[in-house]
Amino acid sequence: MNNLFGVFSRINKLQLALLIASIVFFITNGNAQSINGFTGNPVTFDTKADILRNKISHNYLTLQYSLNSTSKSGWTVGIQANSEFSNGIATIDASFVSLTYASAIGGPSGTSSRGYQSLSTKMEKSMINSSKSIDKKDNFFQQLFNLSVLGGNHLNVGAGTYSTTLTVTLYDKDGDVMASDNNIMVSFVVNYSSTCQGATLNTYSSSQGTFNTYAEQMAGATVTDALSVQYAPNGATCDEWSLNVRSAGNFTNGSQSVAPQFFSLRFNRVSTGTPTAVQIGVNNTPVVLNNTDVVLINGSNAPFGANVFTEHKFDLLIQGGNHLLVPNGTYTGTLIFSLYNSNNLLVSTSTVAVSFVVNSMYSSLTLELQNSANEVDLVFNTLQSYTNGVSVTKSRGMRVVGYQPYQVIIKTSGVNLVDASSNTVPVTAVNVQTTKYTSSSGGITTFTRALSTVDQIIVTNPMVDYTQQMIEYDLRYYTAPNDSRLAGKTGVFSTTVLFVIIPQ
Repeated sequence: MNNLFGVFSRINKLQLALLIASIVFFITNGNAQSINGFTGNPVTFDTKADILRNKISHNYLTLQYSLNSTSKSGWTVGIQANSEFSNGIATIDASFVSLTYASAIGGPSGTSSRGYQSLSTKMEKSMINSSKSIDKKDNFFQQLFNLSVLGGNHLNVGAGTYSTTLTVTLYDKDGDVMASDNNIMVSFVVNYSSTCQGATLNTYSSSQGTFNTYAEQMAGATVTDALSVQYAPNGATCDEWSLNVRSAGNFTNGSQSVAPQFFSLRFNRVSTGTPTAVQIGVNNTPVVLNNTDVVLINGSNAPFGANVFTEHKFDLLIQGGNHLLVPNGTYTGTLIFSLYNSNNLLVSTSTVAVSFVVNSMYSSLTLELQNSANEVDLVFNTLQSYTNGVSVTKSRGMRVVGYQPYQVIIKTSGVNLVDASSNTVPVTAVNVQTTKYTSSSGGITTFTRALSTVDQIIVTNPMVDYTQQMIEYDLRYYTAPNDSRLAGKTGVFSTTVLFVIIPQ
């Protein structure tokens, strides 16, 4: 009997457990309320003109409500974006996308729109005003919303489908949640892009400048088609692109160097591919190099052709002048070219070595300043210094070894001697007298010159006598008495004097 009672007891417990489970399920299912979202045709931006204007997709979002409860008048629908719109690489702020209530299929009457409300990831936007209640007969209805995307450059961040999810919540009059869905997907499509994604840049140098004479060093040189820039757009749309260049440093040969500001690049031609120079809108104005980016092509008026290889040729212009009076050798600099898209974002870079050659100093001619002649101090510290002038002689200050006829030229780097406060004294206030250290002339002629930036001959050696192959010269620097250009001047004034030997 006890065993039988035990069996019945277990059966009753089992039946009770099943009954309780059935009741719990029934209650939960009976009160279930939901919102589901469905989308139609997305807004699509196919061209450059498209992304600059607003576009609307009517009846894009459909919200479907399934309700089992009623609401007093004054219910609302709130929508919030869960994140910014993204194509997986780039993002576009949700605030550029708006929704507005358009119409309903079934449901309560008295529903009105609040107009377009921009989406936000920070706060919920109320989309609907209602003056009516939700009755039992309204347990299933739909609402349609228009979607608007604001046009502008914010859309020019790359092609793709930009998506996010929305949280949609239905509130009763008292602000209590009647139904909600936090995962309703919405999107728009951008097919146009000028980000140049996937485009690459390549450069190479094909020729270099060479300076074989002093005259060439003073004149400078233009190296035609010295540099080539190659563009491989691959499949990218590359509109309003720009090309920049900068120098990584000076053009160097060991410890000797020439600054990049003495070099310029000039667009020459489109040697291969498209667009043409006219379509680009590029001109042939030389662009001076610098250690920071300078623009070679600014915002092309035409895009590259997708998958069309293109090459541009640039001329290298080397400015002539004293900066090229450097020892013989090859001077090399590094240029870095950069391709930027229409948003001024870097797409690709390419580095190329560029060089020029100096070969104008002859092994048969050497000039040396010795016996401290590389530094000359003219001191004015008494009244007599002004009235009588001052003079400094560097005995045997210049030594020349030559095995062919030559001339020595003198000139200054600037028209003035300048002090730390930028006060000036004309270099012509100082004279240089050159004399042969030994008495016999050997056909050599020496001169006295007022300093100047202009080339002036101070020695001519026709080499008529082999005994004149190694000659030392005295250099005397002096000022004239009572020179008004020196009156009232106080400070340390300086300039650089250049001595140049050239064959004849």
